[in-house]
Amino acid sequence: MRSSVRRCLLPLLVALAAPSLAQAQAHAADAALPPAEVARRAQAVAHVGATVITVGEFEDMLNEAPQPVRQTYLAPERRRDYLEHLVTTYLLADEARRQGLERSPEVSASVRRILSQRLEQRAVIEAVTLDSVPDADVAAYYQAHLADFQQPEYRRATVIITRDRETAQRVIADARAARGDLRRVRELVRLHSVDEPTKQHEGDAFYFQRTGAPTADAQPVDPALAAAVFGLAREMDVTPQPVALADHRFGVGVLTGVRPSLDRGPRDPGVIATIRGYLVRDRRAQRSHEMLEGARTRLNPEVHEDRLDLIHLPPVDLGNLPPVDPAHAPNAPHPPH
Repeated sequence: MRSSVRRCLLPLLVALAAPSLAQAQAHAADAALPPAEVARRAQAVAHVGATVITVGEFEDMLNEAPQPVRQTYLAPERRRDYLEHLVTTYLLADEARRQGLERSPEVSASVRRILSQRLEQRAVIEAVTLDSVPDADVAAYYQAHLADFQQPEYRRATVIITRDRETAQRVIADARAARGDLRRVRELVRLHSVDEPTKQHEGDAFYFQRTGAPTADAQPVDPALAAAVFGLAREMDVTPQPVALADHRFGVGVLTGVRPSLDRGPRDPGVIATIRGYLVRDRRAQRSHEMLEGARTRLNPEVHEDRLDLIHLPPVDLGNLPPVDPAHAPNAPHPPH
């Protein structure tokens, strides 16, 4: 019961601390409604002293609950229970205010935190939703990040480069005899390969396209050797014949990986959902940053870090308990985004 009352009490203190703001928001929300609807919402559902809880205010409170919880309020008895609980909360809040508790540092800190969270909820999360992202922005993102959705097939191979065909032919026989043992294949690289760039990586040519074009900053693969590797059926297969390279050397390839081609069109529902998710995340971060910077410009906060040493905290004996990280304390202030 106590924790339940506390959950309602703090948000209510926020409303009690700025009643004119709450009333102005309620009136602004009702301004666009038909007169009959305004009249319905203006009726009192409860009085607590001089405070009136209207049908509209109570309705809005219920509608702010998550959908599974809101579903339970379809039952009249559940609405009565909530209203009685709300009246109890108003009574306790009024008594707390009569005793001056709203001026205590703890309550003030709680109110600031709730206001901050509510502002972010309304001005950022509720304002920037998946539905708020125009289709044109999704299409533009897709075109700007085409490589994330369309890629050719890539393959990875361990290659052994030799100076002559005869050595390459022996390497092929030994690689087949290795029967998929990559350690033995790498030993063939150390014994026979004359190509220093790939030899430094134990013969690993990393991923490349059918043309030999590599990923990132890897070395390109000779087109003839790349084509031969793309002709292999499964991993650890070995190119059947020595491959004549453009520099008059010979290559042997052992297939070690396949990255299938990717072809996801701009109308793919999964693509659209992914892009909208990216855009919502980025725009929420941008809006939150702009809101914070606007407040910073308006209020011009000053921080005197050199005076932090003037703060004295008494030592605490925690016994065998580890110290608490202030950033993860229950009432820790939220860091700026």
